[in-house]
Amino acid sequence: MPLRFSHRWWLIIGATTLVVGAVAYLGLQYWTALALEQLILYWLIITFVGDVITAVSMEAVAPTRVTIGPGDRQFDIDDPAELAVVVAGFDDARWGRVRIRGETWRARQAECDRASLESGTEVRIVDRDGLTLVVAADE
Repeated sequence: MPLRFSHRWWLIIGATTLVVGAVAYLGLQYWTALALEQLILYWLIITFVGDVITAVSMEAVAPTRVTIGPGDRQFDIDDPAELAVVVAGFDDARWGRVRIRGETWRARQAECDRASLESGTEVRIVDRDGLTLVVAADE
């Protein structure tokens, strides 16, 4: 099971606990005349609240959990029908790799396209599913 928080996160929380706890204890002891039980109770509450504030602040600034969705459904290219060149695959399967704008992408042959795609064949991009391009033979 992967750790929810990094070691750095725990070190920062630990340091915050020590600093906030020490300041809270010294402040409570110096400025109040509380009994030992009350002093310890208030010290624990202040330290806990300090840790919660630190954890929430850290999560807002640098989230520890990254959610990767299926990808946006819009093209990041000027012309959605842009041409690409088959680099590999598509021999026995509907999957392969294509080169577009100097980059190699994973590609899937469109369901409606029945053409044979071989290396060097120009294909037209018809859709994108996350990081996978959907291509069809250029007619």
